Amino acid sequence: MANEQFEAARKAEAGYHSNFYQNNELFASGTWMAMPMPMVMDMLERLLAHKTELRVLDLGCGVGRHTIPIAQRLGQTNSEVIGVDLLDEAVDGLRKYAKAYQVDHIVQAEKADVEHYAIEPDHFDYIAACSCLEHVSNKQALVEAIERLQAGTRTGGIHCITMSTSVEEKEINTGREIEPLIELNLPTAEAIALLEKAYTDWNILLQEHVTQTIEEEKYDEPTQFRCELLRFAAQKQ
Repeated sequence: MANEQFEAARKAEAGYHSNFYQNNELFASGTWMAMPMPMVMDMLERLLAHKTELRVLDLGCGVGRHTIPIAQRLGQTNSEVIGVDLLDEAVDGLRKYAKAYQVDHIVQAEKADVEHYAIEPDHFDYIAACSCLEHVSNKQALVEAIERLQAGTRTGGIHCITMSTSVEEKEINTGREIEPLIELNLPTAEAIALLEKAYTDWNILLQEHVTQTIEEEKYDEPTQFRCELLRFAAQKQ
């Protein structure tokens, strides 16, 4: 993607999410923040079957759709939960909700770009990267981000990844197809192949993709966002 296209996509995504966080409460019924993705909590439980204290990283955390439920589950332990997002509104929102849900003692909010986020080696037991890795600048940046996440994961740790792939967008009122403004729009098959190669030495726990449609207000006209949502989880051996 050319730099101008990337900047336009990044601006559109930032504007949409900033507006969404300002106008919707965390866990609001009828929104995509209404509840955490079941796979995120399922993989957490898989780890808790063998460990009681975890170091968790939630990349692209937003205002805490997954960070808060994870922290609630770990609240009575000496665990650590770090939420990372690029947007000020998200980081501020996560801090607000951490206090509101009384988990601010184990939640740490950080502002950073996942493409350049530095991770201490062998530090985390669980890394969730939900709908964030497709917001890097290119395929090489995606591969390098995954390599950093892997290096920062302890043996036995789990990665839980979701990505929007094969993205299409159209105007709701006119039905007109428009060029999707998303930083890295990989075909589903290519994204699967990339992840399988990156996690060759890991134990793949889950790999599936489902069609997802969301109505958005990201442009001048309301649009329908359609994609194949890729769900992927793997454990370090």
